Amino acid sequence: MGGTTLGPEEALRFARGEEVVSTSGQPVRLSRPLDWIAVTDHSDGMGTIAMIRDGNAEMMTDPTLKRWHDLMAKGGADAQAAMLELIAAQTQKKLPQLIMDPRFAKTTWERNNDFAEKYNEPGRFTALIGYEWTSNAGGGDNLHRNVIYRDGKAKADQVLPMTTFVSENPEDLWVWMANWEKQTGGRLLAIPHNGNLSNGRMFELQTFKGGPITREWAEQRAKWEPLFEAIQYKGQSEAHPSLSPTDEFTAGYELWDRGNLTLVPKKPGMIAHEYLREALKNGLLLDQQLGANAFKYGMAAGDGHAQRAGRRGRGQLTASSPPASPVPSAPTRTR
Repeated sequence: MGGTTLGPEEALRFARGEEVVSTSGQPVRLSRPLDWIAVTDHSDGMGTIAMIRDGNAEMMTDPTLKRWHDLMAKGGADAQAAMLELIAAQTQKKLPQLIMDPRFAKTTWERNNDFAEKYNEPGRFTALIGYEWTSNAGGGDNLHRNVIYRDGKAKADQVLPMTTFVSENPEDLWVWMANWEKQTGGRLLAIPHNGNLSNGRMFELQTFKGGPITREWAEQRAKWEPLFEAIQYKGQSEAHPSLSPTDEFTAGYELWDRGNLTLVPKKPGMIAHEYLREALKNGLLLDQQLGANAFKYGMAAGDGHAQRAGRRGRGQLTASSPPASPVPSAPTRTR
C-alpha cells in the first residue's frame, strides 16, 4: 500500500549483493553486500495486502477489500488513504474477516521461509527467519516486536506466527514464545521498536493491563527482549530533547513525536516512557527495587520498508508487505 511491490525473494537477493530491479524500474545493487538480513512480514493479515493489490478473486468478493484494491491501483494519495484506513481498521479490530483467515498467512509464511532457506549460506550470508508482531494496543499505540528465529524452516513452519487477533498484550507474546520453544526445541528473541509512537506505553512502569511490575514480569521481559531497535524510518526512539536537553547530537534528530501510529496526540508525561535512554535509567531503579531489570536492552537500528535493505552496520531487518534492524555482528543460524 505504501508503494513497495517487490517481494521477500528480491529483498534477500539484493541483500546478498545481487542486482534487482526496484519498484521504480531502476536496476540497483549494494556496493557491499550485507552479512545478514531478516525479512519480517507483519503477522496480522500476512500476505493479504499483495493479494488485494493483485485482485485475488476471493478477496474481491469483500466490498471493502475491493475498494482498497481500486484505491491502490490509482496510487498516490488514494493508495495512502487506503493504507491509513487499513491501519485504523487493524487498530480498532474492524478488519474484514478474509484478512484474518489463517489460510493466507500459512501460505505466505511457508513461502517466506522457503526463500530464507534458499538464500541462507552459512559462513557467507545469513537469512534469518522472522515476523513482525503488530500490537497497536487497541488505539494505535505502537508496541510492535520483530520476532527472530534462531533456527530454520523445519521448526519455523510448525507453528504460525502469533497475531494480535489473539492478543495485543506483550506478556502473551512472551508466553507464546516460551510455548514455541518448548514445542519445537528452537530459540526465539523479540526486538521492540518505535517506542516514539507508543504514546507512553513502550516503557511504561506498569504492566499492559495496568498492574504493578513484579520481579517475575521484569525477568520475563529481559529474557525475551534483549534488544531494542532505537531508530528506523518512523523516527528515533533513543532520546528526546525534552528528556536530554543538553544532548543535541543524540536527542535532536529524526524526531517523530506528535502522536501515535494513528496520530492520536500525545499527552503530558507520555514521552518520558517512549525513549530508550530513560528506560535504561528506570531499569536500574527497578533492579534496585525488585532485583531484576526489565529494561536491560542492547541497541539495534535499521528497519527498511523498501525491500532494498541499506547498510547500517552489516545487517538489516526489513519488512515485507506493509513492513524491520541490524545487530553489530552477523549471526549464523542453524539448519
